[in-house]
Amino acid sequence: MNTVSAFEAKTYMGKLLDRVAKGEEIIITRHEKPVARIVPEGRVSDESLRETVRGLRALRARIASRKGGRRLTDREIKSAVNEGRR
Repeated sequence: MNTVSAFEAKTYMGKLLDRVAKGEEIIITRHEKPVARIVPEGRVSDESLRETVRGLRALRARIASRKGGRRLTDREIKSAVNEGRR
């Protein structure tokens, strides 16, 4: 992961976009503090991933509370997956 100053980003935006298109992630700094991140389109952001994990943990807690705290069996999981496909 590379960092560039805001001035460099403004001056060389085209070149930075070429690098990002090849998969590189670039952090833009102002006064040596990170202020922005340029990532390739379609890539999952860290915050999006954190939100997904929070959602999965909440779902796991809801499932556990409904089933009396016991874990789901493989059969129950497969049944729920198949039910969602109908």
